[in-house]
Amino acid sequence: MANLKKIFITPYFGEFPEWMDKYKAHFEEILRPKGYDWLLDTDFEGFKKRVKDKLGIEYPGLPGTGKVWDYRGALGFLYEKEIEHYGWWGHTDFDCVYGNVNKWVTDEFLSKLDVHSNHISYVNGCWSLYRNKNEINRLFLGTDWRKYMAGSPEPNGWIEGPFSRQLERSGFPYKYTFWQGNPYDNNPILKLENGKLFQDIDHNGQWVEVFMFHFRRSKAWPLK
Repeated sequence: MANLKKIFITPYFGEFPEWMDKYKAHFEEILRPKGYDWLLDTDFEGFKKRVKDKLGIEYPGLPGTGKVWDYRGALGFLYEKEIEHYGWWGHTDFDCVYGNVNKWVTDEFLSKLDVHSNHISYVNGCWSLYRNKNEINRLFLGTDWRKYMAGSPEPNGWIEGPFSRQLERSGFPYKYTFWQGNPYDNNPILKLENGKLFQDIDHNGQWVEVFMFHFRRSKAWPLK
């Protein structure tokens, strides 16, 4: 039987957002019961050593910056010991809330894929899952990864660009979806009922069930 255990990996170095306690409680309430674990790594010096030992480069980022985003495609390689008992690993963001994700990301859906990302045209940060196997965990090595990961201390978006194009050329089965609701809403109206997430997308009282919501525009906790 396929190993369907899943874990999100989040290296984070800096001050947490003001809604962090709410996010942690939300993850435990919504994602944990649906089979998702979470590895939150806040050890900056330990991460730098991990990068040096595994990749042979110096991590150029500073605490409180987003450089670690450029390492998302390599997290399965960097943390391969910690995730060895999982069938899937992934990454998500703190400025997200989730609904009944298993309604969309079913076991059957994942069984046909090696990578799933919840964006229409690239691997994104707020929800991506990777099958935990050597070829996928090392997919980034097929790109000019050193230029992007060991260069500037500022994030450069290469996961959304060159890494995504490498995935598309690789022949590994992948799927891009867009089940986020309307992430461009600066004043989102959301509600969570019985583990299901709904958004009043047009602010007209017409509620639509959504997979998740990425509140990257408002940066304010959207659930009452």
